[in-house]
Amino acid sequence: MKLSIRLIHNQDEIIANCPELDINCYGADRNEAIRRIKKVINFYVDSAKELGLDVETLSEISIEGENRQEINEELANSYTNTIN
Repeated sequence: MKLSIRLIHNQDEIIANCPELDINCYGADRNEAIRRIKKVINFYVDSAKELGLDVETLSEISIEGENRQEINEELANSYTNTIN
């Protein structure tokens, strides 16, 4: 399973989004946002396995969004399920 992480700059925080799993986290900086979403992804995969769901082995996580992208209201509304 290959996953991607998109980084979105929003004022004083960075939102990390994994579109394949519909997971979002935020951090004060890039490293914190990436660290937090990786922990949530691992928890998500481990929990799915514990529930007996067939989950592919995680083979790669690519990080996108190195260029600054300001968040607008429409995009902000799409991140209503942010996981802290």
